[in-house]
Amino acid sequence: MENLTSCVNVFLYTENNFTKVFYENDSTAEDIIINLCRKLKIGPVYRHLFGLRFSKTSTWISSCHKFIDGKPNCDFELRIRFKVPSWRRLPSADFNAFNYYYCQVKFDVINSKVPDITYERHKRELSGLGVTDMYRDIIENGISRKDVESNYKKYISKEVLRNHFIFVKKPIHRSLTKLLETETKHDVEFIKFAYLEQFDELAPNYLAEEYVAQTDDGGTTKNVTIIVYPFSREHPGIRMCFEGKKEWQHLCLIDELCYISMRTDRTVEISRKNGVPTYFKFRSLLDVTSFVSLLDGYYRLMVKWTFNLCKDTITPSLQELHALKCHGPISGEFSYAKLEEKRNNKAGCYILRQSDTSYDTYYVDVCLPNSRKPSTYKIETLSSHEYTWAVDNNVYASLQELVASNRASSSPVPLIECVPPSEYDQSNLLLCRMDDKSADGGGDIWSGVAVRSPLCIDIRNLQVFQGRWKESRDKITAVLRGNWCVGKNKKEIVLKRLKAEHSEKLAEFLGLANKWVFLDSSCIVKCYGVTLSNPAALVLEHLPLGPLDEYLQDCANRSTIKEVDLVEAATYLATALWHLEEKGIVHGKIRCHKLLVASHTSQSFVIRLSDPGFPVPYNTHDLHWLPPECYQLVESARISKFADMWAFATTLWEIFSFGESPPPSTDSSSLKKFYMSGKRLSIPKNCPQCIYQLMLECWNFDPHYRREPQEALRDIHQLLYQVFNSRKTHSYATVFPKNIPVSNSSGGTYNDETNCSIMSEQTANTFLSYSELDDTDSSRDVSSAGWGESTWLLNYQQGQKANQLDFLSDSFFLNPSSNELGFGMQSIFELDGEYNVVLQGRIGQGFYGEVYKGLLEHVVKEVEPKIVAVKKLKPSAVPSILQDFDREIAIMKTLKHPNIVSIEGVIQEPEYCLIMEYVPYGSLQCYLKIHGDVLRNECESLFLKYALDISSGMEYLSSRKIVHRDLAARNILVVNQRTVKISDFGLAQFTGSSDYYILKTNRDLPIKWYAPESLSAGRFSQRSDVWSFGVTLFEIFSFGDDPRITEAELPQEELLEQQQVLLKNGTRLPCPECCPQEVYVDIISPCWRYESKDRPTFSDLVCSIEKICSQGIPTGNNLFNMFSKKNQSEGSKSQCRN
Repeated sequence: MENLTSCVNVFLYTENNFTKVFYENDSTAEDIIINLCRKLKIGPVYRHLFGLRFSKTSTWISSCHKFIDGKPNCDFELRIRFKVPSWRRLPSADFNAFNYYYCQVKFDVINSKVPDITYERHKRELSGLGVTDMYRDIIENGISRKDVESNYKKYISKEVLRNHFIFVKKPIHRSLTKLLETETKHDVEFIKFAYLEQFDELAPNYLAEEYVAQTDDGGTTKNVTIIVYPFSREHPGIRMCFEGKKEWQHLCLIDELCYISMRTDRTVEISRKNGVPTYFKFRSLLDVTSFVSLLDGYYRLMVKWTFNLCKDTITPSLQELHALKCHGPISGEFSYAKLEEKRNNKAGCYILRQSDTSYDTYYVDVCLPNSRKPSTYKIETLSSHEYTWAVDNNVYASLQELVASNRASSSPVPLIECVPPSEYDQSNLLLCRMDDKSADGGGDIWSGVAVRSPLCIDIRNLQVFQGRWKESRDKITAVLRGNWCVGKNKKEIVLKRLKAEHSEKLAEFLGLANKWVFLDSSCIVKCYGVTLSNPAALVLEHLPLGPLDEYLQDCANRSTIKEVDLVEAATYLATALWHLEEKGIVHGKIRCHKLLVASHTSQSFVIRLSDPGFPVPYNTHDLHWLPPECYQLVESARISKFADMWAFATTLWEIFSFGESPPPSTDSSSLKKFYMSGKRLSIPKNCPQCIYQLMLECWNFDPHYRREPQEALRDIHQLLYQVFNSRKTHSYATVFPKNIPVSNSSGGTYNDETNCSIMSEQTANTFLSYSELDDTDSSRDVSSAGWGESTWLLNYQQGQKANQLDFLSDSFFLNPSSNELGFGMQSIFELDGEYNVVLQGRIGQGFYGEVYKGLLEHVVKEVEPKIVAVKKLKPSAVPSILQDFDREIAIMKTLKHPNIVSIEGVIQEPEYCLIMEYVPYGSLQCYLKIHGDVLRNECESLFLKYALDISSGMEYLSSRKIVHRDLAARNILVVNQRTVKISDFGLAQFTGSSDYYILKTNRDLPIKWYAPESLSAGRFSQRSDVWSFGVTLFEIFSFGDDPRITEAELPQEELLEQQQVLLKNGTRLPCPECCPQEVYVDIISPCWRYESKDRPTFSDLVCSIEKICSQGIPTGNNLFNMFSKKNQSEGSKSQCRN
């Protein structure tokens, strides 16, 4: 800090004072917020709720605001700006963030900063809040009542003091005395909850922000008040009210926003998914950035955490994460689930993520060979801004270097394929996202759906112009002009009809229709409906101006096409792509000839994207539109959203080349070599550099560094918006003046020094042949630095060209049968006459079964749905597995214990499913790996609590004559940080009167958890479960380590033989580093006695664990012993009686 001379004063509500924050030159507001949140011990997740506001104003700065060394700074306040749906989850998620929220609310109440609260209406409540806070100070800080009462002005609203000063002290004394004399003693958290509960009732719109601007109303400029509050009951999101009016107009929800553009004249354009854009002019640029950063922040915290709505307010940390392909501070559970869902835990796949508990810490969750679950490795940032991890203890200059150094399959932890963040991640970072509870709309909603839905059109209402048909390029369909007649009205339409000789392709045609017919966008050719007669046909809108490429090439049109027209055409294409992505649709044939001109006037140039048609094989010329990762399997481009963005760039190239296609080539190998070498099509003659920059970003070799459709749309429209009014007023001569700063891919600015007029009399050939490119400058080479990871990719290519595409081609495509973007039909199963189960996504799988997260919905809509886990067998399950499943269900139906996962029901048709309670934190094995760093501080007390929970549950099973046979950390589920439950009874058996079970079938068994008698004779009993319990405790105290007696990787049969020999010779697992010696000697070791009769029972183990806890092992919780005994005595006894 000695080297930092510049500072800014920031008011902190927890300290009720300003603090100086020193910073480096060019530090951003986000840097300041992070530094302060570190100081306040607010974690990396919830720090995103905070912002910096100019002191004593309602104006905020954006996170990308830069503090320049030497420039004078204003004072600021650090505030929670973005409201979560319920603050009640804050204490368990981030107590220090909760405490800051409490202090902020208290400050606002005392200083009358809450518009909803007025003295006239709320004087009694204001006094009550003050007394509650006095009571809190006494309990939390040990201050005497006398001292608190003498300083009562610190706690009571200034409005109350101003209006009620003489009479306030006596009621305060009376109320405070009553609180302190009550028999019920409340803790600090309860008191703060009570304060905030009361505050919520008084100020339901707290943190809503209000702005004053001007907007157009019927051709007249009027003042308007804008309020942004996503949680408003009447108008959630953005609402506005014209000056002099009382009625509020709802503009849109936060998730209906598309992008925001801003100009230096203080004008902001808000573009929504549906509806025309809205324009506001603000009083100052500070108001503009304050307003835009508010919408952008809520959009990131509610809809897409990885996306900024406005390109002029890019979040600095988000830009860094994107360059690293690194996730934000997502939870480890989410990361593990994503690796399972997206890559099926394929070896070498990994996720790089920020720690959700510590700053400057990263984790790599990687799928290792021969492991069914990912492993987690910690990466620490050194004071020198270098990085190290425990795998090799090397020091790396950057995270990129660390990843690149461990990319080989021979690495101890091979980091082969990164699974990057996605806009559609539904992670714990969406802090402000509300639960998706659709309102019951009754008949009105369904009538609206009927109006918007496409139609099955009676062919008798269609007229077709004879002789006016055209064969489609796919040779399978024909296009005919016609009229659609409804009564006396006629609409010109186009029929896209399946040709009679291709009737066998009807199913494919209907598949195409099913995608296209439900799209509703002004940028996509409208499909009015379908005809179901033979032949089937799509009924499409008629756009007489035809394909865009032909329109641009027509010399008669050339003179009327302006530069802004081409930019607007690009905007329509980007919008169409975004709408397709939102629907989970890959186009697969983005080309200039697939764009149709809807209208062209002096004020607008409207184009629409048509359907891709039937898939015909790609040819050599199509390689211009196909990305390198598709070269080995070109048809994969039809299911790759990344391929669509590459084709988007080439189509832009066509547009700005006035419809000309890239030069043809018959040599596919030279064309592939051209693009693989990093070269790209050169800039079209006179094309604006800023547009070409976007093309290059979409032509990035690495698919994950290409622009997303919404990003491309935002950036193109920002350029268009800079001259939007020129289409009305003709106040500008050119769309792209020479010195307009344009953002580039690295987030800096680019000054266009070239002549950006795109008007020309002819389109020149870009180059002659691809074989000549190696020695010419006529193409653009992007293989140099500055293109994401293209440098290492190209280096990798030079040594292993064949393997490079193997690496890429497995990774970046949508399986047509998968649900990659989260779209598609959800399965619904009827549980009984009252409940349905809706499957939401797979959360785990084994060899024979899969587990899904589901929603248990009552047919009565008012009943709150319940999250459940659904276990169902794979179709390939053999009869013996079905018998195991039957037995598992039969056993679980008999169980009821607080430490055993409960059963909700069973579905037998159409698939056999077991419905169980959903346990949110997953398996204990994964939980220990993910949260090991956090748990280490109190691991002894926590792990003993886990041991007690497991032994209590197993004692109960023993009393029911049940052996589990698969007790392991992977089959223990975590309810919360202090509670676990036993699950997975797939191998469990009733022992009956014999007290043991003899294995009757050959099968794969968890050898490392089995007792000697189970390995040698297939004999299972309560005592063999005790052995497995000891192994499970080893897993727990070693934070999920594999319980291997031998380091050798052996086949099943050899491992079985060696395990028996080692155990008979007395070899046992060592005492884990974090395990107290007393626990190992008195609890774990007795479980591993060779003779089963010498092992303790689970009742013995429960008593031993409670005894150790009572003898002084630190628990980190004074209620631990009491809670544990109460849980054991009441829970187990009551269950045994059942």
